[in-house]
Amino acid sequence: MVKAVRGVMVKCDASIKAMLIDIDNKNHNDFIIEDLDEEHLLVKEGKIMALKNRLAQMMKERLKDPTEEIESGKEN
Repeated sequence: MVKAVRGVMVKCDASIKAMLIDIDNKNHNDFIIEDLDEEHLLVKEGKIMALKNRLAQMMKERLKDPTEEIESGKEN
């Protein structure tokens, strides 16, 4: 039996899309319904805010401000 799932189309560049797919894979494919093409994903409607929050957290971790490291004394 076919089951319909409501989704939201997300347009993003390749680097953000790779991060979204990584988040989805680490969470047992709980967010993405379908990888449509190079710039588009179909995301479960009820999961869009959670995915945005995880993406923001991941970007914050990966793209740390170099001035924060200098101020905290981590610079060599």
